[in-house]
Amino acid sequence: MAITALTLACAVVVTPAVAAAPATATAKPTYRACYDGKCQFTFSDSVSFRISKKRYGFSRVYVSKEYVGGVFNADMVVVQGPGITSSLGEGGRGDMRRNGKNTLSFRVLAITSQGATIRFTG
Repeated sequence: MAITALTLACAVVVTPAVAAAPATATAKPTYRACYDGKCQFTFSDSVSFRISKKRYGFSRVYVSKEYVGGVFNADMVVVQGPGITSSLGEGGRGDMRRNGKNTLSFRVLAITSQGATIRFTG
């Protein structure tokens, strides 16, 4: 019995402890903070989020990074609303206004090979 306990004690000392790593699930980002038209985020995939229809006259905005050929031949951020599309390069500013409501303003802060960063200022 003493040898078994001694063997077990040596095995515990020699074998490093393996800490259980918590499972990290990539959570889908939420854009609820954008509802008032004021937020900033970085994205790599196309996103859409709700905004106040009462304030802006439309309720959903679509944002994507796309390669725009022809004259531009560059990656650009495309912001879309119903019947409104704006394609902007890095540093570009845009506005959307519908039905005489408030203007939704935005600026492309950065475009990289991994994605882009945009700020909506209401």
